[in-house]
Amino acid sequence: MRAKWISCTASLAFALFIAPASAETIRMAVGQQGIWETSMTEMGVNAGLFKQEGIEVDILYTRGGAETVQALLSGNVDIAVANGILGAIGSYSRGAPLRITAASTTGTADVFWYSRADSGIRTIRDLEGKKIGFSQPGSSTHLIAQAMIDAFNVKATLVPSGAPSASYTMVMTKQIDAGWSGPPFRLQEIAEGKLTMVVRGGDIPGLQQQTVRVHLTTVDTLAKKRDLLVRFHRALAKSIDYAYTSDKALEDYARIAKVTPEVARQVREFIPQKGLRMNEINDLAQSLRQAHQFKFTDKLLQPEDVKGMIDILAN
Repeated sequence: MRAKWISCTASLAFALFIAPASAETIRMAVGQQGIWETSMTEMGVNAGLFKQEGIEVDILYTRGGAETVQALLSGNVDIAVANGILGAIGSYSRGAPLRITAASTTGTADVFWYSRADSGIRTIRDLEGKKIGFSQPGSSTHLIAQAMIDAFNVKATLVPSGAPSASYTMVMTKQIDAGWSGPPFRLQEIAEGKLTMVVRGGDIPGLQQQTVRVHLTTVDTLAKKRDLLVRFHRALAKSIDYAYTSDKALEDYARIAKVTPEVARQVREFIPQKGLRMNEINDLAQSLRQAHQFKFTDKLLQPEDVKGMIDILAN
């Protein structure tokens, strides 16, 4: 795994404070650097919201999905942020000591699939017999891509394509026919006519009320660091509010994602804040059906079978 540790108080240029000696460090794994949802912690660090809770943050960026869960289960991090719910269900069903501590994203407005402008692919129907990228097995893009081809009855091959940058390379070199992305990545190329947006996650029926990404910890970490995790979730919730109300947050995000402030504002408008509510896991029964349908679990689980998996720490 090529992802590396990034200390928000030492190694990152965006860190604006030195945590006091009494601050506790929380180590987190985050899938996909630079996407709006996964940048909330960085924006909150900039604003001093984690400092207010006595928290110093270390971030490990991954390509999402199984990589993020593995970082958590190996003990390298305390919490896995924005992980696909199907991967969490699958791991839990196999005995992994995981706990869902909050929702990360409900609905799928923040992802889309695109093609080369010269490919002739304009709609989801044009992907019949084609190769469609998603990030990693067990990720939310895996769930969404599978649900997409099922909903539109398209026979296509799903291919793990990694981060948005790697997915873009695979599209441009014709290894896959449609790549996945999330704002701000690939919006410029679409605006310039180099790429065609084929389908947005929000166009896929049946997913808009479903929690598709969650935050995870382990049983052991929850027992030993529950107060720290509660404070982390409180600071993260404040960071989300800050991101949607502050122009300074947009400036921060523009630096994090390496885009202009104008593009940063487009990204914020692209993704509704209600989709980032943390305190409820919605449509769990559908996620359990999908986990069985897409072979993340050996049998169909019912909500009562996974009650022990969920311990919400967000208010």
